Amino acid sequence: MIERKLAKVMLNSEQKVIIVEDFNAHHSWWNAKISNSIRTKVLIKWVNLHKCNLINTSDVNTYYSYSDQSSSVLDLTFASKNMCNHIKNWHIDKNVNTEFNHEVILFTIVIKKVKLIENSLNTSYNLQKVNWKDFDEHLQKMKDKMIVKM
Repeated sequence: MIERKLAKVMLNSEQKVIIVEDFNAHHSWWNAKISNSIRTKVLIKWVNLHKCNLINTSDVNTYYSYSDQSSSVLDLTFASKNMCNHIKNWHIDKNVNTEFNHEVILFTIVIKKVKLIENSLNTSYNLQKVNWKDFDEHLQKMKDKMIVKM
């Protein structure tokens, strides 16, 4: 249950956090068609306590039930206050066909602006010499440092 998961996650104000989850919660904050909130009390309390922001584009459905032809906004993206300005272009990818009723959520994380300059050495990289195993291990280590498990 999401309440138990959220109870385990305590954030401090310095952490940059993104949480993407099928919360299965219904609220007018992210879906204007909702008049009676369902499973939102603990979620909204937690979001407000940790000063997180909703990243979803309001009223963009993330779930479609093919059996009863209904749709809803169940998959939510929240970010800590100091992270939300780094998230751009949140959208669902309708071109990806999953075997599930949930849409694929995509967004871009902009860490910092970097001024690009032309390579004055005109050196190309030999990708045949890359140690892909080391590269993969490095990415895995970095991923584990960035993800807060719920």
